Amino acid sequence: MFTLNNVVIFLAGAEFFHTFVHIMLAYANQFPLDMKVVVLTSTINMWGIIINALITIALLLWASRLPK
Repeated sequence: MFTLNNVVIFLAGAEFFHTFVHIMLAYANQFPLDMKVVVLTSTINMWGIIINALITIALLLWASRLPK
């Protein structure tokens, strides 16, 4: 079955992909992006990159401290 370590590594991968999508949005340069609920600007996207990268690092550090 799945261990907590496997689940945390999976979540870190999902979070990395989310960070990668924000980086690709920055290169697409289509801001402001109206999503009907919120308008994504380049500043908000930059903060999204930073916060998601920090969450990814935190999850990887947590996974490294869990028993295998």
